[in-house]
Amino acid sequence: MRKKILSAVLASALAVSVLAGCASTGAAPAAAPADGASTEEAAAPAADEQVTIRVALWDYSNTEYYKAMFDAFSQAHPNIAYEVVEFPADEYPTTIKTQLAGNQNFDVVFLKDLPTMSALIAGGHLMELDQFMDGDPDFDKANYSGLIEQLGQGGKSYGVPFRKDNNMIFYNKDMFDAAGVPYPEDGMTMQDYYDLAEKMTSGSGNDKVYGAHMHTWASNVSIYARRTEEFNQLDTSTYESLIPYYETMLAMQDAGYIQDYGALKSGNIHYSGVMYNHQAAMLQMGTWFINMLVENADFHWGVCALPNNAGVGNEKAVGGITPVTIGAYAEHPEAAWEFIKYVCGEEGAKVLAATGILPGYGSDAINEIFDKIPETNEFAPEGLSKYINIDNYVVEFPMSEKAGDIDTILGEEHSAIMTGTETPEEGVKNMIDRVNALQ
Repeated sequence: MRKKILSAVLASALAVSVLAGCASTGAAPAAAPADGASTEEAAAPAADEQVTIRVALWDYSNTEYYKAMFDAFSQAHPNIAYEVVEFPADEYPTTIKTQLAGNQNFDVVFLKDLPTMSALIAGGHLMELDQFMDGDPDFDKANYSGLIEQLGQGGKSYGVPFRKDNNMIFYNKDMFDAAGVPYPEDGMTMQDYYDLAEKMTSGSGNDKVYGAHMHTWASNVSIYARRTEEFNQLDTSTYESLIPYYETMLAMQDAGYIQDYGALKSGNIHYSGVMYNHQAAMLQMGTWFINMLVENADFHWGVCALPNNAGVGNEKAVGGITPVTIGAYAEHPEAAWEFIKYVCGEEGAKVLAATGILPGYGSDAINEIFDKIPETNEFAPEGLSKYINIDNYVVEFPMSEKAGDIDTILGEEHSAIMTGTETPEEGVKNMIDRVNALQ
């Protein structure tokens, strides 16, 4: 029933009939521009000239909103067709780097993370977008909460945010009500979070309920300090700010208030099942989990800002960005820009918001869609826009040519700390030494 409701909301958000697009899972590259013609010259279609842009991404086949917004774009731009080239999600960052290193002529390239984007920029595989942004009176960077500037490198812009995320604490209201414990709230300290997890932990063995759940990514610890900008992956002088956050998480793990990191890794346990099955009262996760809860939760849930040691409430957001870019070997860059402007603009944003996914574009219309979710879902909280309509967004991982290498180092040391192989002090020192060695 919930999925039927979402489909109805999605259709309402589009408010258009759709035309069929063209999907491909490995089509051969189209012909290159004629000798002597620039990509810009080869790409600018006349109003009555039909062009087909190649779009590289993942999860197209099983993601309804892609098809909906892409087809809506085709209706709005009848002279621009699209051909989707889909790659497996788990392998996408590596695959897209390999594909573009081979000069594949993708016009539009969706990216999963900023380290991959940084590597592609360093390799010269993405097109600068300033010429399009600055020359288009219909495009306004102000609608993207300062994120376009954070997607730049070397003073140049390379992407537009398709999605953004705010990492928050999600919690099971029904469990808190049953325990008679006040809900988590904005502005909590890490000690407050620890105390709540202690109060909400109960049972043992297969019947145990954990007060909180911490997933296995390194960012599930560093994100707390990153939101307050105490921590910057590119500045090793900030790394010691991670130590108290690791100390809190290790203390929660040792006390049995969160599941053991090693058990989660070896069991390949997904955070969603832990919440769906009422095995944890709280979870730190990104706003994409709103969509998952709307589709799957059978309990009343709420959200609040991440706790921290700096006293920062809900005035800052932190999360990953899903950028959309133009490939350096695109044959139709101007048509690609029209596509990006549409799916990353208000029309595309309405489609994403209708499914509970936070778009990169922000406006009153998008806020209203999130605030209306409780009208079609009895378990969702009111006032969600409070946690998405935030002016100060901090990207989870800043842009850098060395981002991929740094990310690997942080992940390896994170695992060593959480399994007790290293103390927080030892692990952070190793992070500093290894990242400095990259310079």
